[in-house]
Amino acid sequence: MRTLFLLLFLFLFIDAQSQEIEVDLSYKYMFASNWDKAIQSYNFSRPFLPEKQPLFIHGINASASYIFKSENKFKQGINASYSHFSSYAENVNFVNQLNLHFLNVGYILRYESTEKLKGLTTDFILSASSSALFRNVNDEPFIYDEARSKAFGIGGDLSVKTSYSFNLKNSIRLSPFIQIGYTPYLYSPNTEAVINETTGLTTPDFTGVFTSQIGVKVRFCDVSLD
Repeated sequence: MRTLFLLLFLFLFIDAQSQEIEVDLSYKYMFASNWDKAIQSYNFSRPFLPEKQPLFIHGINASASYIFKSENKFKQGINASYSHFSSYAENVNFVNQLNLHFLNVGYILRYESTEKLKGLTTDFILSASSSALFRNVNDEPFIYDEARSKAFGIGGDLSVKTSYSFNLKNSIRLSPFIQIGYTPYLYSPNTEAVINETTGLTTPDFTGVFTSQIGVKVRFCDVSLD
C-alpha cells in the first residue's frame, strides 16, 4: 500500500498540466484454479479441523492512474494498483491466516466517447503483476524450513475497465466502473509450500488468475465534460 501512495505522489508532480489523475477503490473477485486446489488439498488432509480454510475469492483493490494530455479519442497513461485477499480460519487453539498481496504496474490505452455516450470511457490495461503470499498461525508468522513461510510470484495481466463519469464541480468527476482482468500465467513456485506445506504434490508452480471488480473512481481533470 505504501508503494501505491508513493506512486500516486509522483503522479501528482509529473506535470501540473496533466490531462487526468485518477484514484479508485473497488471490491475485487478472484478465481485462481491452482491456488484453490492447494487450499482444497489443505482442507482434505485435515478433516479434524471443523472450520475449513476459505478460498481466495473476495478482496479489495486501490489504484492510481495518470493519463497523458491528448486531443484524440484514444489516450495513453500509466497505472499502479494494489490488491489484498485474505483467507482466515479459526479453530480451537489454531488460527490459520493467509494474506495475499498483488502489485500491478502497467500501461493504459483509453478510448473516451465524445458523442452520444459522452462521459463513457473504456481502458485497456496491460500490466506487470507481482504477488506476495504470507501465512500466520495464531497471529505469528509461520516458520517453514527455518524461515518465514512466504511465496512471491510474477506474471502479466490484461484487463478492460469501463466507467461512466458524472461532474461534481470544476474539473472533478465521479466515475462508477466495472473491470475484468486475466493473468494467463502467474509464476509462484512456493505457493503450495506456504498453503499446504508440500511441494509439487497437488499443484504446479503457476496459476491462471481471473478477476472482476466493481467500484468508484475520482477523476481530477483539466477539462470538463461540458
